[in-house]
Amino acid sequence: MRPFGLLLVLTLAAGGLLPARAQMPEMRGGAMLDCSGLPCVDVTLASGKHLKMLIDTGDVSSVLDTQVAKNLGLEVLPVKGADGKQVPGYGRAVLSGLKIGDAGLGDVKVLVMDLAAYMSKDQMPKSDGSLAYTAFKGRMLEMDYVGRKVRFSDLQTGDVQCPGQCGELTTPTFGKHGPPILVATGFSVNGKAITAQIDSLFSGTMLIYPTSVEKLGLVEEARSTKKERIKYTDGGVDMMTSVATAEAFKGRVLAKDATVYFAGPEVHLPDGMFDGTVGHALLEHSVVVMDLKGMRVWLEG
Repeated sequence: MRPFGLLLVLTLAAGGLLPARAQMPEMRGGAMLDCSGLPCVDVTLASGKHLKMLIDTGDVSSVLDTQVAKNLGLEVLPVKGADGKQVPGYGRAVLSGLKIGDAGLGDVKVLVMDLAAYMSKDQMPKSDGSLAYTAFKGRMLEMDYVGRKVRFSDLQTGDVQCPGQCGELTTPTFGKHGPPILVATGFSVNGKAITAQIDSLFSGTMLIYPTSVEKLGLVEEARSTKKERIKYTDGGVDMMTSVATAEAFKGRVLAKDATVYFAGPEVHLPDGMFDGTVGHALLEHSVVVMDLKGMRVWLEG
């Protein structure tokens, strides 16, 4: 669910104590900044230039604004569609030697597009671009909302033992013909398990898609006519809101009497590939750790 329609263009532990963090690989990084209420970071390039980049676990492609790419003097190559023709308004480039704080990600491929147009309409938080979950592939990614840090490991060569109760991560497509996105088990609503996309740029708590409403016992809630405008999703959309008794991860309640969202007519739907999406308002009091090699997730804090 990206604010600039990229999906269409490119058609943790509950209960007891965790084992000592010494069992985890070393995690380094920098401060989690606030971009319109959503997580972003200051990154440094090999050239010494600084950029402000959103952390976007809800997208497969890292992106960079067209004008920023020009200012950096990057080589921008054309993007071609499945028919072999160039896609107007889109390019590809590489951010060389990217670092977050004291930790290096190396060279990061980005999709180049006019993000400024969306930011001018307040359809995307003001930033130079975003880092997708794929930028951290093969690493551990820790989004510490409590300590306001974003940390990650070096590329992992072995498996990391799950410290407690973990959910599984998979990358189904967003809809039958969409790009692969990050989906987790372990989340639940009113005690019923769901599969949910983890989208750090969805400002809400938990969105339930129409194909899962009945099986989750949320038929009455989904009939709500109360609306909330979510301005950084799908270019700005209305979602229906109601109240869930509890939204949880592996039995650990993250929110009681919490807002639960339902898709309005403008919301892009995943064709029943998974049940819902969890976002910033549900995760903001936790430390979210995603093992993007072993493909597991857990919450601390």
